[in-house]
Amino acid sequence: MSYASLMVHPLAIVTPETPDPDNVDGYGQPVAGAPTVTQVRGMVQPKSAREIALTSQGGAETGDFTIFLPSMHVSGAAYIRDEPATGRRFEIVGVRSFEFGTVPHLEVDAKLVGSAEGPTVTGS
Repeated sequence: MSYASLMVHPLAIVTPETPDPDNVDGYGQPVAGAPTVTQVRGMVQPKSAREIALTSQGGAETGDFTIFLPSMHVSGAAYIRDEPATGRRFEIVGVRSFEFGTVPHLEVDAKLVGSAEGPTVTGS
C-alpha cells in the first residue's frame, strides 16, 4: 500500500490574512481580510486510546491528534478543518517535518476544538 493511498481525509488548511494596519474600523481596530484556504488530502489520527474510544461512540469534542500531510509550508497561525466544512476544527500546536526515507511529509500536532456535531436548534 502506498503512502499516498493512506491520505484519505479531504482537509482544508485555513491561514488568516495579516491585517493591514492602515485599514481600520470605526473603533481603530484592524479589519481582518479573507483567509487563504488550501485544500489538501491528509490523514487524521488520534494520539491516544481515549480519542479512539470516543470516536467509536460518536466523536470526541476535544482531543489531541496527529495530522499527516504532504510536504508543504504550514503556518502556525493556521488551522485545519474538514473539506467541506463540517464544524470539526483542529488548532495547530506544532509542525514536524519528516524528511527522511522515501516519503517526506509533515506531521502536524493538533488539538481538536470543535466537533462535526453542531448545536441542536429547536423552535417553532
